[in-house]
Amino acid sequence: MAAFDITMKHTEESLEALAHMQYDLFCRSNRVVRTILSVGMVLLGVMMHEQWWSILAIAYGCYLTTSTYASANRTAHKLTAQIKAAGTDFPGSRFLFDSEGMHIRPLPEKEGEEQLLPYSNFYGLGEDFQYYYIFRDQYGGYMIPKEKLDEDCRAFRDYVEKKSGKSFILKRSPLARLRARMRQKQNEPYHL
Repeated sequence: MAAFDITMKHTEESLEALAHMQYDLFCRSNRVVRTILSVGMVLLGVMMHEQWWSILAIAYGCYLTTSTYASANRTAHKLTAQIKAAGTDFPGSRFLFDSEGMHIRPLPEKEGEEQLLPYSNFYGLGEDFQYYYIFRDQYGGYMIPKEKLDEDCRAFRDYVEKKSGKSFILKRSPLARLRARMRQKQNEPYHL
């Protein structure tokens, strides 16, 4: 008996969201380098404002900031184009969570095509406002729509974290992370 039984059908937007989460979880060093380079180029442009090339340095710094997901989007759009060119539907899966792990059945279901991903093989977990993400490695993963869990979102999250020994990483803006930290500090017991 499965603890959770969820179906997921991809769309263009879901493939893009999966690519973004993959970038957020597994390309941290790239993101740090982009941020440092961006700030450096803008500062260089501002400090050297009398030089003709200063505007180019500022523009490049701004481009680095605004194009964070450019490579992730390119990958998602390429995959979407391949699916459309082949004339097939976007992929869908049924996920069954039990004591062994996550059973993955492609939709429409055919006998013998089920794969098992044991909890010990979960590579990374992510979360945003619409989906839970379960990665089998840094190159591929699965999405669990929160809307399909109804009111069981918290129970699902706790179940997967307990079974896998990993925690979901919540994708939030820096301001939302700061507010969450402040709330956490307020809820801590008084320290002497």
